[in-house]
Amino acid sequence: MFRTIFSLVICLVVAVVIGAFAILGLSVADIQTLLGSGAITAGLLSWGAALFKVLITPYSSALLGVYSPLVALGVGGFIAGLVSKSGVRMFFVSIIAMVLFFLGYAILGYSLALEPSVLWPAIQSIAIDLAASFALLFIPGVIGASLTAEEY
Repeated sequence: MFRTIFSLVICLVVAVVIGAFAILGLSVADIQTLLGSGAITAGLLSWGAALFKVLITPYSSALLGVYSPLVALGVGGFIAGLVSKSGVRMFFVSIIAMVLFFLGYAILGYSLALEPSVLWPAIQSIAIDLAASFALLFIPGVIGASLTAEEY
């Protein structure tokens, strides 16, 4: 259980950090400017909505020539797989991480409107992207898990 939770945290942190710098193009100076301003919450909400929108739609982003979400999700999944040491754990980590990325996108992108009548059309419209997100987390995660697996 500990490895699963730790793998999930590692996956989320790595994907968000890579996404913040590669997808959003933020720099340390931008983050320091936000922390020095009085509108920290508004800045984080707008950056979070943009980041989760791109992380949950890697296939559509790749069609538009933005390949950073592929890298962020793949590296996050691979490092989480190295920590988890199990393909089964990575299956659950991938599903939970994908759900958390979608919830971040829905909460920040739709202004906290978590109604099924709003969420279901959003899920249907990005179904291929959700499958790609899962694959980008799961496949590198299984590769990482197989590299560090402990055979009994």
